[in-house]
Formats: sequence, structure tokens, C-alpha cells
Amino acid sequence: MATTTPPLVLLLIAGAGTVVTSAGSTGSDARLLTPSVRQHERIELAASSGGAPGNPFDPNQVTLDAVVTLPSGRTVRVPGFWFQDYRRTLQNPESVGVKRIEVLTPEGKPEWRVRFSSGETGPHRFVLELKDRDGVRRSRELVATVLPGPRRGLICVSPRNPAYLEDAAGRVYFPLGQNLCMYEEKEGTYYFDRFLDKLRRGGGDYVRLWQEYYVRKDQQQPAGAGDGSASGFPLETQATGLGVYDLASAWRLDYVSELCERLDIRWQLTFEMVVWWERKLEYRWKRNPYNAANGGPVLNPEDYLTNSAARELAKRRLRYSVARWGWTTNLVAWELWNEIDNMDHFNSAASAAWHREMGAYLHQIDPWRHLITTSWRDRDTFAVPEIDIVQGHSYFESEIDAAEYSMEDTDHLMRGFGKPFFFGEQGIDGPASVDPEGKHFHDCLWATAMSGAAGAGMYWWWHNYIESYDLYRHYHALARYTKDEDFAASRWAMVRLSLPNKPVWLRAYGLIARDRALLWVHDPLAFRILEGKAVKGAKTVGASLNVVGLDDGIYDIEWWNTTTGEVARTDRGTVNHMDHVGYGLELKPPDFWGDVAVKVRRAR
Repeated sequence: MATTTPPLVLLLIAGAGTVVTSAGSTGSDARLLTPSVRQHERIELAASSGGAPGNPFDPNQVTLDAVVTLPSGRTVRVPGFWFQDYRRTLQNPESVGVKRIEVLTPEGKPEWRVRFSSGETGPHRFVLELKDRDGVRRSRELVATVLPGPRRGLICVSPRNPAYLEDAAGRVYFPLGQNLCMYEEKEGTYYFDRFLDKLRRGGGDYVRLWQEYYVRKDQQQPAGAGDGSASGFPLETQATGLGVYDLASAWRLDYVSELCERLDIRWQLTFEMVVWWERKLEYRWKRNPYNAANGGPVLNPEDYLTNSAARELAKRRLRYSVARWGWTTNLVAWELWNEIDNMDHFNSAASAAWHREMGAYLHQIDPWRHLITTSWRDRDTFAVPEIDIVQGHSYFESEIDAAEYSMEDTDHLMRGFGKPFFFGEQGIDGPASVDPEGKHFHDCLWATAMSGAAGAGMYWWWHNYIESYDLYRHYHALARYTKDEDFAASRWAMVRLSLPNKPVWLRAYGLIARDRALLWVHDPLAFRILEGKAVKGAKTVGASLNVVGLDDGIYDIEWWNTTTGEVARTDRGTVNHMDHVGYGLELKPPDFWGDVAVKVRRAR
């Protein structure tokens, strides 16, 4: 006798913060929105709302999962999420920049969604499972076909050299990017249309986004995403309350992630921002919905790490984030905290335990196993096995040489973990107007790229420095220089010299292996800030340096212009360890101002 699978009876939620029962509505079966995609593209399923009460953001009340059977026969469980579609428009299209106002209008009814992507080709079979207080109900089987495609797949730690990242095909990924944590005022996703396009055309391919927001000091002002404060893509806010999510904010991150797909930009998502957990910022702590004074579970900021209710709420947000954005291979890493060790009464052991717990939970629920990172400088936290990437932050006064400081801070932070490292934030701590040409920015990019890090440092001042002075061009030359370099193929050491440089103040930074070297030559006197003013030095003429660490042999030498990204000159050199003076490879760069880069490869 034939049987039919009953339709899924689902929830209806009427906007963030209000959960209601849909009286008299009928459930509808699951449907496949994308019957055919290519490898690593998004497969999406939907299930319409029904009449069961509850909070769809609380997996203790209700969950929707998809059980996926892959062509290989392996099964995967993928979490679903509650979704509302929107249409965006500009309220004042005659305005420019941050004076524009985005308006999001809901389209259709809210419903469940499931998103998945796969590197396997062939038929993928999906069954949706709804679990609530009445038990478990299953949908009929739906089949999506995955065709061969060009996408590179997920980024992982290189098995060949754990200091670097690579994709599923074994190709090194060396990120060049910046922070783009928040949009200003009320421009919303239109802000990212402007910024991301400029970044990509300049040569950058990585951004750090935040699931957080700033608030104004006036506590009479509303404190939610899109209200005119600087905002990322928060789920919980003061406006939503705990355990209920801002679906318009989540839609904005959908839009930005899809924009990253089109532009081939990779990204990481930061969950927690420490400024909510500092009493000195009263206008934030007093607004924090976790604060017991607001009905939350914690009396003090530091209690957030150990309070069981707070940890459970954090896991809910992680689950929702994996369900909604985990499918995309352009997402490189989940960042659990921004600068956790700036928390009031920070406890390193509590931080390490919290990161172990949340990292293990992410590994449990994330079927794609994205990398996990955190920041700022706590060594116990970085050492947690669940943390895959070490990310420090580095700021310095404008009078300090950006290259030297970047190298010293890199060496202080990255060594000893056996993990990839790069600066999640970096920049001068002072007025950007002293450097409108972006020399500090330029030097930070090149110095960090030549430090042994897994990518160049991500500059913080995106809105009032990189954007204001249109400095995106500084990515171009470094992108060309690093494009074909397989960093993971070599075991690198930091560059050493066998003779003092000429001139003596010249600096050489970089990586050297037995048969090759990547070096950046920097003149710290070419650009300095003295007494708040920029001072430019002369061009470097007749320079030389001797590099040690290469095997004996004949080497091809390419000198690169760090502004244009072009090879300025080629030379040949010889290494003979029996030489008495200057026994390394003698390098004589072309005349330059500021800096010049070089690639050295053994010819025979």
C-alpha cells in the first residue's frame, strides 16, 4: 500500500523580537530552489511556514536539519535556519557615499532554508528533518545535481607547510586584504558595493567582516543594526534582545557574501567584539543585553566566558551562522573573538577553555570544517588546538618606521605555534592626514608579506585612510609579486646578511630557502614623520647587500618595482661558500626610492 510523507509543519515568526502562532495555517512540503549547480556553488532548499509555536532561533525548541546523501554514499547533516527575504532600495539616490540611505522591504513570508555546497559531482539527495516538542517529521526526498565547475574549494592549513594556507587542490592562498568590518551611517549594503569593487580592482582579495556593531554614546539613541551607528552584521542586538535575531542584518551579510563570490574575494567573520565587555565604555556595557541589569545572565563582563546560559546562547549564534553562511568556500575562517584579552578582568585560562568549547562545537556542527581563528595576543588562547590561525593586532605611532615595527611585532607574536599567522588588524595610531600617499600602508603590506606570515597584514583604517586617499593601488604590485609563488613548497628561514648593507641604514627583510629567496629592501630614511610632518629622503643609489643561506650555485635575480608590479631588471649572481668576504649572494639593486623587491631562484 502506497504511503505519503506528511508535509513539514513549520514556524512563523513576525519580525525580530516577536514570536507568534500562525493560527489556521497549513504546512507545505520542502522544495528545491536550485535543482542543478556546479561544484562548490550553493544548493538551497526551502520549507514554508506552518502553525507550530516557538522560537525558530532556539534549537532547544525546534530545529530543521537536512540529511544529505552524497554521490560517494557518505551522509552529512546540515543545520537549517530561519529566513526572511528583503528587497533593497535607496531612499535618497541623489546623495553620494555614506549620505545614502538603504531601505530594506520584506518580500514574501519568512520560512526555513537549508544551504549546502559540495565538491563531489552527481546527484545529491536531501531529506529535511524538523524536530520540535511533537517529535521528528521528515520531508520527501529531493535531488540536486552537482556538475563539474571551476571553483577552488575550501581553504585549509597546508599539509605541506603549516605556516601557510592552501585550497582543496593544493594551491597556496596568500591573502591580501583589509578590514571592512562595518558600514557607516545608514548606507548598508551599498557601502560594500563601493568598497569591495575598489579593493578587487586594486588587487586585494580578502576582507574581515564583523557580526557586531558600534553604538552612539547617547543612550537615548536606539542601538541596533542600520540605525545610523557604524554597523556590521549583528544577530543579537539591544533591539532584538537575547536569543532572537535581526533577519534584515543577516540578509545584508547574505548580500555581501554573494558580492564576494562574484568578485572572487574571500572573507572571515568575527563573532564577538570586546568593547561590549568593558565597563570603561559605559554606553556599551549598560546597553549590553547580557548584562544582568538588562535582564541578562551575567553580573560582570568577565562572567560571560564561564556562565552556562551565556555559553549556550553563543552556541546558538554559531549554529545559525554555520547554517546560513557555512556553505560558501569564500568563507575562510570563523573568528571567535575580536581582542578578547582586552575584556575587563581578563582570565587567560577561562578564555582558553571557552575557545576549546566553542571550537569543538563548531567542528561538530560545521560539515565543511572551516578554519577557526581569534585575536588578539593571548598565547594560551592561541595554543588551543581548535584555533587554526593565529591573528594578532598591531598599531604604532606614525613616527615609528612601519616596516621595522611590523617585522618585530610579527616575530614576537607568530613564532612557536606551528600555525598560520597574519595580522587581523594593523595601522598607524594617529592622524592619517600625515601620509596621504599611503607610505605607511605600503610598507606594512610588504613587510608583513615578507615576514613568514601566511598573508599580508589587514589594515584597519579602511574608511578614513585607504578610502579617503584612494590607496587601493598599493595592493597591485604585491598581488603580482606573490601571484605565482608556492610559499608552502619551501622551508623558509628569515634572511641573514654576511656584510653590512650599503648604505648602512638599508634594511633587508624576507624569506630564504636553499635554492630561492624572496626579499624586500627598505630604506627607512626615505619617508619619516618628524614632529607631525612628513619628511622625504633622497633616492637610494649604488646600494648593495650580501644574503646568506643559499646553496652554492648560479642564481637568476629579478628586481621588482613595488609600485608598478613590474620587473625592473634581471641579474645573474653566484654563491660560493669558499669566498672569504661576502660569501653570500651579492645583490646590487637598481636605484630606487623607498623600497624595491627581489626574487632569487637557482639557475643551476
